[in-house]
Amino acid sequence: MDILQTSMYTIKTFNRLKSAKLRPNIDLYVHSIYERTINLMLDGQLIALQIADSPVSPISIILPLDETGLDNLKIESKSPVSIDGANLLVGKNSISLDRAYDVYDDTLYEHTFSSSLKDVVWELITASDRDGFSTLVKSQNTPDDIALSYAKKKLTFVESICSAMTSGNSADEPTKSHQLNKLCDSLSDLIGVGTGLTPSGDDFMTGVLSTFKAFPQSFNSRLISSLSNSICSRRNNTNEISNAFIDCALRGQFSKAIIDLYDSVCSDNVQASGIGQETIYNLLDSFLDIGHTSGIDTLTGIFWSMTHLSKI
Repeated sequence: MDILQTSMYTIKTFNRLKSAKLRPNIDLYVHSIYERTINLMLDGQLIALQIADSPVSPISIILPLDETGLDNLKIESKSPVSIDGANLLVGKNSISLDRAYDVYDDTLYEHTFSSSLKDVVWELITASDRDGFSTLVKSQNTPDDIALSYAKKKLTFVESICSAMTSGNSADEPTKSHQLNKLCDSLSDLIGVGTGLTPSGDDFMTGVLSTFKAFPQSFNSRLISSLSNSICSRRNNTNEISNAFIDCALRGQFSKAIIDLYDSVCSDNVQASGIGQETIYNLLDSFLDIGHTSGIDTLTGIFWSMTHLSKI
C-alpha cells in the first residue's frame, strides 16, 4: 500500500529502524487502535497510521483509506509488526515507506519576527467555536472547569512574574534567576492538564515551544533553555501519545498546520502585502481539524507566549 502523505521525520525514523532491525529485542508493536488512527510503537517512537484527510503531524502516515478501509485492515493489538526492506508490515498489510505521494518538512525553521502573527492567531482563536484553553485568554473570569481553573491560576501567576521581570526595576542576578525558575516550573506544570489523547495543557505548551523555534532571537535564551528542560522533565506527567508530540516540539518538529501558519504569515512577501482572507479561512480549517480543541489550544499557546514571554 502506498502512502498519501507523511513527514520527513517519519521517513528518517523508518530508515534508522531499517538499519537497526537486526538488533536484538527491538520493540515493534501495535500501541493503540482508534476509529481514525492506529498507533504503532517502533523502537520507542510512536508512529500513527491515519485515514485520508486527517491532520498531518511529524509522526503521521496518511493512508489512502477511510474509516471503513482502516477497519478492514483487520489490525489488532496482537497483530505482528515488522520491517521488510522499504516496507512496514502490520498484520497482513504492507505499507511502502518509499512510495509516499507527499512528504512534508516538519522542521519549524527560524522566521523573521512578524508582529502581525499575534493578530492573525487572535483572529483564528476568536473566529473558532471551540473553548478549551482559549477561554483563558478570551475572558478574565475564573472558569468553572477544574482543569481550566487550575491552568488559569498558573498562567496568572506566571503573568505576574513576567510583569515583575519587565517592570524596569533592577533586580540582582540571583533574584532574576529565581523568578525565571518559578516561571518555568509553573508553566511546565500545565503538562498533562486536561482530558483527551493530547491534554489541552500539552497542546498549549506545544504552541509556546513553536514560538521559541520560530523566533529564537525574540525570547530570552535562558528562558528557552530552562522552560524546554522543565517541560522535558515533566514528560511522564502525560500519556504516551501526547508525549510523542511534546518530544517532537522540543526537537523543533511540528504539525503541518503549525508549519503553514508561520510560513503563511511570516514570509517577507506576506509581511509586505498582508495576509489574504482566504488564507485565514484555510488556516482556521486546518487548526479546527486537529482534535476538538487541540488546534485552538495550540494557537492559544502561541498567542499567550507572544503576549507575555517575548517581553522578558
